[in-house]
Amino acid sequence: MNSGSIPPEWYYLLGTEVRGPVSLEQLSSLIAAKSLSETVMVAAKGSAQWRSAGQVLNEYRTARLVHPELPPLPHASTASSKSLLDQLGDTLSQVAGTEKLEGFSLQEMFSETFKRRTVTEMEDYLIVGTAKTTPRITEVETGWPKPWLFARFLLFFGIIYIGFVIAYKQFQNDNLVPGLILMGAFAMPIATLILFFELNTPRNVSLYRITVLLGIGGIVSLFISLLGYNISNLSWLGASSAGIIEELGKLATLILITRSTRYKYVLNGMLFGAAVGAGFAAFESAGYAFRDGMAHGSSAMMSSIAVRGLLAPLMHIAWTAMVGAALWRVKKDRPITMEVLADPRFYKVLLVAMVLHMLWNCPFQARFYFKEILLGSAAWFIIWGLVQQGLRQVRDEQRDTDAAETATLPVISANPVEPLKPA
Repeated sequence: MNSGSIPPEWYYLLGTEVRGPVSLEQLSSLIAAKSLSETVMVAAKGSAQWRSAGQVLNEYRTARLVHPELPPLPHASTASSKSLLDQLGDTLSQVAGTEKLEGFSLQEMFSETFKRRTVTEMEDYLIVGTAKTTPRITEVETGWPKPWLFARFLLFFGIIYIGFVIAYKQFQNDNLVPGLILMGAFAMPIATLILFFELNTPRNVSLYRITVLLGIGGIVSLFISLLGYNISNLSWLGASSAGIIEELGKLATLILITRSTRYKYVLNGMLFGAAVGAGFAAFESAGYAFRDGMAHGSSAMMSSIAVRGLLAPLMHIAWTAMVGAALWRVKKDRPITMEVLADPRFYKVLLVAMVLHMLWNCPFQARFYFKEILLGSAAWFIIWGLVQQGLRQVRDEQRDTDAAETATLPVISANPVEPLKPA
């Protein structure tokens, strides 16, 4: 076969979205620039199946298909220099069905966190999600969000918790213990939940609904998980069995209490998952603090609260948020069915959450909580990829809405209007 048989147009998959067409030269340049991975699936019109870009490009450089104009494949030079973290990121993106982040910067995202705000601004910011306060989809911002309110919530609850700690150490009054545990267990989960509330750019979920999901979702997911421990036969896994039982328990809760088809966006599902995860995390942390306090005294209790509070954004909240986003990525405005649950775009992310949870609970420990920070970073890497897909979903709907509105505009006749004749 010679170069004259080269298909002129190629399409490639980014997550679940088909992109293209591009020429073979453009495809190779995208890989060389690290905008795409060699493992990205590509196909030309009329192809029988999708294949990896690296395989296709290699074929065009061999005797099977000669095309000397193409630049060298990056795996001969660029790809070999990839760090372990880059390779891990590529693997996570491929499994989760996300793509390379575009225009993402943590520094830019959180650039307005400490900007001075008035009480009125904060009140207005929270009044969303009702029939009267949900913005039209065409008015929604589709760039990377710049959350800031979560820091105020963290500061507020953190000050209350510190007040309880100081009072307890000063007066040793056990009546202060319930408040101390409650504030300590809920401070970080609530602040993290507010962060996801701010990431939900459609602004179509009210704070009331999130509060209900936090409370009911937390207790229902705990109940289902405890039931799962009783009926399952996974004790041979030890503490790692929680990765299967608890993630399935939170998923079951998410399905049970968020069955409305009104909420169709990926970012909605992420927020709902974060709410259930935050409730689970807060109640579980309160239980651990109480148990440690009863067994080892107040110092152990406060140590438990501090450690689990600092690590809270990296575990249950993140795991259930990514599962919720993946579920809504598939279901959209449809009811949740077995067909939805059997879609690999969903269950692969669920499996990743289970594995991260199992590794979190495994006996291996590293200094300075390195293991937990690494696993949490992997979860948030997937979350940012899902946020990007959620923002693209909103942009696509804005485009469709604009096109539909333009199509319904009245057609203005090109014929001039004759002037009125004088009587």
